[in-house]
Amino acid sequence: MQLPLRREIAPLSPVFPATWTHAIAEAAYTHAVEVYPQEAAGIVEHGAYVRLDNRSATPGEDVKLSDDELIRVAQADVFFHSHPDALGVPSEHDMVYQKQLGIPFVVMCLPTYDCFAWGDTLERAPIIGRGFRHGVHDCYSLVRDWYREAGIVDLDEWPRGWEWWTRGQNLYRDNFEATGFTPIAVSEATQPGDGLLFAFNFKVPMHAAIVVDKDLLIHHASGVRAVDATRLSTLVPRARLVRHAVMAVRRS
Repeated sequence: MQLPLRREIAPLSPVFPATWTHAIAEAAYTHAVEVYPQEAAGIVEHGAYVRLDNRSATPGEDVKLSDDELIRVAQADVFFHSHPDALGVPSEHDMVYQKQLGIPFVVMCLPTYDCFAWGDTLERAPIIGRGFRHGVHDCYSLVRDWYREAGIVDLDEWPRGWEWWTRGQNLYRDNFEATGFTPIAVSEATQPGDGLLFAFNFKVPMHAAIVVDKDLLIHHASGVRAVDATRLSTLVPRARLVRHAVMAVRRS
């Protein structure tokens, strides 16, 4: 099986690390198939794929490694694991561990093949025209990358699982406040970099857009699917969305 390393149209993740070669991808795929429906785990080390022993008591749901292997992972080029019969998005725990380790993560889904990478050291896809993958290319990823490229603020990653807004989390309110953003009236959010937050019938704001100029917003809308290549990051007229905003913020 020839495994693709990158989607050229509507990219669903950043560019795969250079160390994730076709040979590495084939070795990881072979490993994941052999242990399915359990999760496979491995690393890329010195140009080779190295299998790790998943010691979890529930290996179909998560990965647990020995202390020695955790040390080895921290020194590796890439950490890999599979998602058997699971969503093609990082879990909140995946995002926590990736943030702690600081190396690229690659996840491969089976039996329907899907593979993606994420991590701050990877080359980012263009801000406009990304496909939607929660936790990798979603509304917050767009907000974070836009602010960074605009030189306004380097926001921290917020580990999050799919549909976090239905599970008592309030990530936008809590984290914007902690990062030096000040609430302003929605009608006043007309300066480049102002943020608009939307709840769309949920209890907490779960979507964000950024003011590009007085007439345009940039955002990445989701739908009912955690992965959707048809949901593209885009510029939209301000008038199309602003009436749905429940609050606005500005970097102090």
